[in-house]
Amino acid sequence: MSLLLLVLILASGLWWLLDGSLARLDGTLSSQQVTHETLIARDAQGLVTLHGESRNDIAYALGFVHAQERLFQMDLLRRNSAGELSVLFGERAADFDARIRTHQFRKRGAVALAQMPAEHQALLQAYADGVNAGVADLRSAPFEYLLLQADIEPWTPADTMLVVYSMYMDLQDEWGETERSLTAMVDLLPADWVEFLTPTGGEWDATIDGGDLTLTPTLPEEPLSSFQRSQQASAYRYQDQIEIGSNNWSVSGNLTPSGAALVADDMHLGLDVPNIWFRSSWILPGSGQRITGATLPGAPIMVIGSNEYVAWGFTNAYGDFMDLIRLQTNAEETEYLTPSGWKAFENEQEIIGIKDSPDRTIQVRRTQWGPVIGEDHYGNLLAMRWVAHDADSVNLGLLELESAHTVEDALTIAANTSVPGQNFNVGDRQGNIGWTIMGALPQRQGYSTALQERLTQDWSDGRFGWQGRLPADQYPRYVNPENDRIWTANARIVSGEAYRKVGDGLGAIGARQQQIRDRLLEKTSFTPSDFLSIHLDDEARFLARWQSLLNDVLSSDALADPLFNDYREQVSNWQGRAAASSVGYRLVKEYRERVIDDTVGHVLDYVAAKTSDFWPGYVDNRLEYATWTLVTEQPEQHLPSGYRSWDALLTGIAIDVFQSLNDPESGLKNATWGASNTLNIRHPMSSALPVLGSFLDMPAEPMSGDTYMPRVQGTDFGASQRMAVSPGQESEGYFHMATGQSGHPLSPFYGAGHEDWVEGNESPFLPGATEYELILTP
Repeated sequence: MSLLLLVLILASGLWWLLDGSLARLDGTLSSQQVTHETLIARDAQGLVTLHGESRNDIAYALGFVHAQERLFQMDLLRRNSAGELSVLFGERAADFDARIRTHQFRKRGAVALAQMPAEHQALLQAYADGVNAGVADLRSAPFEYLLLQADIEPWTPADTMLVVYSMYMDLQDEWGETERSLTAMVDLLPADWVEFLTPTGGEWDATIDGGDLTLTPTLPEEPLSSFQRSQQASAYRYQDQIEIGSNNWSVSGNLTPSGAALVADDMHLGLDVPNIWFRSSWILPGSGQRITGATLPGAPIMVIGSNEYVAWGFTNAYGDFMDLIRLQTNAEETEYLTPSGWKAFENEQEIIGIKDSPDRTIQVRRTQWGPVIGEDHYGNLLAMRWVAHDADSVNLGLLELESAHTVEDALTIAANTSVPGQNFNVGDRQGNIGWTIMGALPQRQGYSTALQERLTQDWSDGRFGWQGRLPADQYPRYVNPENDRIWTANARIVSGEAYRKVGDGLGAIGARQQQIRDRLLEKTSFTPSDFLSIHLDDEARFLARWQSLLNDVLSSDALADPLFNDYREQVSNWQGRAAASSVGYRLVKEYRERVIDDTVGHVLDYVAAKTSDFWPGYVDNRLEYATWTLVTEQPEQHLPSGYRSWDALLTGIAIDVFQSLNDPESGLKNATWGASNTLNIRHPMSSALPVLGSFLDMPAEPMSGDTYMPRVQGTDFGASQRMAVSPGQESEGYFHMATGQSGHPLSPFYGAGHEDWVEGNESPFLPGATEYELILTP
């Protein structure tokens, strides 16, 4: 009995602690930091609507709610870019922190904050006050802090800067991996092989300006086999990247019943518990205008959504937002060469606090262009010039979208807003639509070709460099196209000089973008429901020719054995889509990946073996063009060694795929796409709580969707949200997102709405009826 009593006491104590960190949902709370009574209303799913007499009061209330529902998530975001995770996690995070301190984002954030307008600083302070008030109102710390035995540091306005820097790190290469890898390829491979493997365009492109980017691949001269190594020594294996997947599109009012533009957006990111976004709505003081959409916990602004006059969304632009500089140094590496002569490195100390261990001190070397981030494959020091390092790399330009009334207003605001470079897709109430880049675009000098811009250069003679940020009035724009449609999907958006301004960051191949374009061209009138069908489109158009190829291979005499009958049937009846139930889709996908691996993959593996300054996954997005050219033209000089013919190679790979997926007892029936594409959306602390982890994580659902289609879906990567809305018609729009509003496992909002996201249900864009009301009084 005493043991049972002890267990009950411990369970009660644990429940009391967990209950003490639940958000306050109802009642009245006094706060001297709001100027007037401010209302926080929630619906049944926890969607928040804020009513206040000033914009600062709304920021305070949003900070209060963010802290009570998402504090640990916010804390991780600021510590991630500050290089301060070791304070929570100890030595396991120390090496990561040491590398990140090279960027000195905490210092940069303080500079960015200091140069902001006074009203923006006041807004950030009001938000920070709300965050700290939300923490103070909790009876006990969120369970993550209890588990880690860690203290909660107060929130400051500069912490919001750090949250944005974490988005830079998530959306761009903080170590210049793409440029370094391309440079290694140029240095170590013949030029025709580099062009063959990393073309600037191809048949899958679908630019919004109609520019012809289709290039005819030219076969390289040096045989592929000269780059082959033994399979045992292979360092590189090709696999489709799932990490690039955002989409947005819009149609003008000429194609909608209301006459207002219709805008869709799905930002694809890593999926965790809780979701990166927090759904919010607020009423602007004075005008009564409602702003609705997704906020980022840690920041007091609406990221995407609608303000009843304009609606907007983002996809990552994958432009060229950084350059690496190959430094010439003296023998002691104490000085580096500049156009004005030799200059000493600036050295600064960064002290990393480590839980349960002594502090670690590191040295950061700085140049006039940026910090030293490492060495190239020749051992030369590399400095980084990155827009994220600039004093104006973060601002509150997004705040101005709240008052935008037209597409032209919004495009001007976008060109003056500092965020990680995004494709900004916007539509207004009058039916206009437009696209531009939001975020800083570098203004380069000395670069005469697109290839030069993609490679590491020596800036010591003054020939190459930056002249700051491209002026806002020179940003590329695309407004009200004749076909009344705009689409973006992380691929090449425009051509000509406009594309040179954006730069080539080796984003996605254009298949997804092309499929969205074609869907939009199939109809002449659209409702939100029509847009949802595009969001959920998992047709495998990109893989159709590979299915046809594998069909032909399986029909050959070499595979006539009855052992392969089910194999043939599954591929033949593959459903033509990335359906969770499809065995054929998985077979076709794996076949294509292995063909790439056993052909052009050898060349990337060759480079990987020559240098550690090479990341194949950053430069293999466009291998489809080279691979398809080889398997269709089947040039004898590029037949990989070990095969007597191309037919033998294609047949051998087909057999390998069968052997890897066929079970001796059940055959292929369990090798469905869903079996390998099952959700694994986890809370960051679930692995530390093996017994309770299942309660923290989302259900393991087999999912449809994949890389080269609008419904991009992986096990822990996918649409962080989906929305479609016409400004002024918000009640007809939809919005859903994974995992739910709250990060607290006992909250009624934990996982609320997740099922709609999984199933693709058309859940409302606007918050529902008020279920809870909390009033903040001065």
